Amino acid sequence: MTYLIDKIVWEVTAKCNMNCMHCGSDCNCDVKGEELSTAECLQVLEDIKEVGGCNLIIFSGGEPLLREDLGVLTSRCNLFDFKTAVISNAFMVNEKTIKMIKALNLLAYGISIDAADPYMHDYIRGVPHAFEHVEKAIKLLNENNIVPTIVTTVHKLNYNQLPKIRDFLIKNNVKLWQIQYGDNIGRMPKDCQITEAQYLEIAKFILNTNKNYSKCFKRVSGADVFGYMSPFAKQLQGFWQGCLGGISGVGISAEGSVRGCLSMQSDKYIEDNVRNRSFKEIWLDKNSFAYNRKFDCSMLTGYCRTCIYAATCKGGCMRAASLHGGRNSQYCLYKIEKEGFSSPLQARTEFSKQEIFDLYNPIRKLPDEFWK
Repeated sequence: MTYLIDKIVWEVTAKCNMNCMHCGSDCNCDVKGEELSTAECLQVLEDIKEVGGCNLIIFSGGEPLLREDLGVLTSRCNLFDFKTAVISNAFMVNEKTIKMIKALNLLAYGISIDAADPYMHDYIRGVPHAFEHVEKAIKLLNENNIVPTIVTTVHKLNYNQLPKIRDFLIKNNVKLWQIQYGDNIGRMPKDCQITEAQYLEIAKFILNTNKNYSKCFKRVSGADVFGYMSPFAKQLQGFWQGCLGGISGVGISAEGSVRGCLSMQSDKYIEDNVRNRSFKEIWLDKNSFAYNRKFDCSMLTGYCRTCIYAATCKGGCMRAASLHGGRNSQYCLYKIEKEGFSSPLQARTEFSKQEIFDLYNPIRKLPDEFWK
């Protein structure tokens, strides 16, 4: 069977000018390994063109604007009729760079916003005045007819910020919003992850926002991490057909490793590196991405293995499998509806300020505004 690529998420650099506490790739100002050169990146794009089918390449990082040849890469994408988007922290979006960004001819410019209270967004991002840059960036993007898409990663600290973020986005004329949860990939401790009950409430929030704020948003999405097979889930995200990593989606790391999805951080999900074999060879190899291309229900574990939707759902988002080794999802609306929450802790939605303080202050000192 021939698999055609629909979407690629490409971490073009591991360099970053922020220090986000939930960063899955643990990016910083130091380059991890030798990043692909411009020539190597252009060769990968040639391979992608030969494979065929690619509709969208999302350049991420790190901070992709730190890569000086981003314009060269997007220009080649335009030549090949690949749509492009960028996921950024917006810190480098200003009056000087906006003309360059506009010239990239992007489908959308993704910006991460973690809280509507400036002190909390700055705290999570690890950089002062980060929120100020976000506000300015959204204004500049809208003025230049570049579509801003907001990405919010939720954990226990900013769980209650969602209504405030929604108000902020409406006020600033943002039409596209993706909400996802953070987990213990990279920097974030497991205890900071949302509970199953919070997961359910976020799913309700997304559905409510799409229904009751349809004049304000074109779409509020839970990406691939909300839903699966319950009737409620189908309202939320439509029909779920299992993880598409290696089927129609793929991730490329800054140093050239290829995996079905960049969220699958375990090295066992690296198929190969484009410096060892061409991207085309990796993608067309019949043994690549076996966890999806050769899926069998016996691969599933826990509740997922006996679920009536096992063959269709395939255990939900594969990043859960990459975290704990088993192929099943703790966060599944169908499982919650049928079985309830897995423990009293997982049934909680609210935590006291002292509990949150005890979780986060050891990671990074919380500012005084937290107690106000």
